[in-house]
Amino acid sequence: MGAHTRAATSSVLRRRRQDQVPREKTSLSLRADVLEAAKALVSSGKADNLSAFVEMAVEEKVRQCKRVALYAAYETAAKDDDFRESMSEVARDFATSLSDGL
Repeated sequence: MGAHTRAATSSVLRRRRQDQVPREKTSLSLRADVLEAAKALVSSGKADNLSAFVEMAVEEKVRQCKRVALYAAYETAAKDDDFRESMSEVARDFATSLSDGL
């Protein structure tokens, strides 16, 4: 089995090799137990290396934070009577356009 096939079927977290954004070296501090748990997952084959594992964890947290902010914005909009009326008008306009065959 070739390396490409092995990578495609593996559940190992791998960094993207193509279209890769330049990496920057950094330093950070982690609790010892968290670091050991991450190293154990890397050793068990769940990630190529510690950097790839940490990068994936940070990306996941960034996505989660963005999702929370988006849902908060939805909640704010849902409570805004002017916004809701505006969206109702847009929906009516689209319904009219659709019924006209556009």
